[in-house]
Amino acid sequence: MIGTSYIPFIPWAIFFGLTPLFLYWAKAKTPGQAFLGGWITQFVLNLIGFHWIAYTAIEFGHFPAWGGWLTLLGFAAIAHLHYAIAGWLAVKARNSLKVLSLWFFATCAVFFAICERLFPMIFPWHLGYPWLWAGLPGAQFADVIGFEGLNIFTIVVNAMIACAIFLGVMHPSGEKRRHKALALVGGAVAIVVALNIAGLGRADRWRTNDHTLKILTVQGNIGNFDKLMAEAGRNFRTPIVNKFLDLTQKGLTEFPDTNIVLWPETAFPDVLDVPYQNDPSAARVRKFVIDHKMPLLTGSYSYDPRLKETYNGFFFVNAYGVTPEEPYRKSILLVFGETFPFSDYVPYMTKLFPDLGSFGRGKGPTVMTIGAADQLIKYGPQICYEGLYPWFTVELAKQGAQILGNVTNDSWFGKEFEPQQHLYMTLARAIEVRRPLIRSTNT
Repeated sequence: MIGTSYIPFIPWAIFFGLTPLFLYWAKAKTPGQAFLGGWITQFVLNLIGFHWIAYTAIEFGHFPAWGGWLTLLGFAAIAHLHYAIAGWLAVKARNSLKVLSLWFFATCAVFFAICERLFPMIFPWHLGYPWLWAGLPGAQFADVIGFEGLNIFTIVVNAMIACAIFLGVMHPSGEKRRHKALALVGGAVAIVVALNIAGLGRADRWRTNDHTLKILTVQGNIGNFDKLMAEAGRNFRTPIVNKFLDLTQKGLTEFPDTNIVLWPETAFPDVLDVPYQNDPSAARVRKFVIDHKMPLLTGSYSYDPRLKETYNGFFFVNAYGVTPEEPYRKSILLVFGETFPFSDYVPYMTKLFPDLGSFGRGKGPTVMTIGAADQLIKYGPQICYEGLYPWFTVELAKQGAQILGNVTNDSWFGKEFEPQQHLYMTLARAIEVRRPLIRSTNT
């Protein structure tokens, strides 16, 4: 029920999908039984909702096929163990404290929410995001409580319905129990209705603006093979640069009032730091910018010769072909693609998987000043799944970001599931901090 209710499925069961698990915990006699039920639940939902992990390990991490499928099984086995841990804690507390049924389901919700918040995940998905995917008005209330707040209320609603089923169906003896069950269902419905009413009309005030910035987004549709070949040699980078320059020229012809151009993650397939800006490809891009007097934002590689580290970077090139800002360097790296767990401490990992991605880690959220002298804008860059972390975007907003910009390359994740999940989880940040968000992807 949970696995088939998350993006891109219709979120048909988000308000009761956890109830079978909570009811199983209520029937479990030992914490071990509860742990097993939670483990099976998270294993199955991982296989349903996140089966693209195998594709990613093969495409992005350069694993052999067997390594990719083993990675998926390993991911499914441990990725969301908070399901199992929460059940263990709830039943342990019930058996020790002799908690009554009503309060037991409350402890299920509390332990589940706490464990979900504290357990390290490869990316923080939860049941708040389907509110946005479904277009529910309550999603607009996330600028007050965040999508994590919507998630907590969703967990509470699940627990209330589970308790109602326990009282009214599984143990229906007594009129008082039935009345409690009906009250719980009514309360759960009231919470959902109240959140949706609270969100009605909240987006309206943000539909008008006091300033306008016209951004030309160029997406070159550069696939995995092209990216890999570009990493292998400079001669393969020229066609990619040509494609982006040609598309940009076409876009500027069609939209001559453009203020700035945005290319996606690692669109420029080489380093773009100042010491390398006279290299042929970089010089061509700078000349294009100067000739058109058109500022450019682009993903690129960045290299630090002192640390001998390569970074997944993001650059601003102004209308004079100058990079007045230090490049932003991605700080939240994708496991198995941009970094390997414990590879800093276990050197032989690189020998087992010689083609795995390895990037340096940037300093964290950093606001850039972009635009022309008469229209300077504070821009908050996010690379790839940095846009999935609320704290990251909140920090950009605190630093004064007026616009959020997400550049990514979802071609490494397959076509059907991850791109939709990534898109809506990133869009959620725009609502939480009420900043415009622009996004450009490679494919």
